[in-house]
Amino acid sequence: MLDTLMTIGSYRVSYFNESLNVNPQAFGFYIRGEKGSRDAYSRDAKSQLYAGLMLIQDKLQMNNLRGIYVDVDTLENLQRPAYMQLKHDLISGYFRRVFVLKESALLGTPSAENDLRRVFGLCGGFELLVCRDGDCVAINKPWKQ
Repeated sequence: MLDTLMTIGSYRVSYFNESLNVNPQAFGFYIRGEKGSRDAYSRDAKSQLYAGLMLIQDKLQMNNLRGIYVDVDTLENLQRPAYMQLKHDLISGYFRRVFVLKESALLGTPSAENDLRRVFGLCGGFELLVCRDGDCVAINKPWKQ
């Protein structure tokens, strides 16, 4: 995992609980961190991973976690590999919920929000779970807050 966090443009996708059973509580955990030119690794992605796993254990239950998607890249790059896989898995119906520790992992630019809107339409909707004040809050249409 450390080598993933060390290079801009790197990514990792890890799957868990890959049963074919329909689970309405299933979700994917998406992490996007940036890495400064002087940083050895993306501290942001690492902290999101650790803090997110603690929240998942406490609030969302690990057995509902279907995958962890990590990109070390900018939000403007809509071709981030883990993000592309997350979208594919949403559209395929692998889960209908996405957890992000920080909304800025997926939201913050018009192009990112338009892309999420397109995915929302293609998969028939999904729930975006975000961390606010130590709790997980659902946003059904993330571009209309």
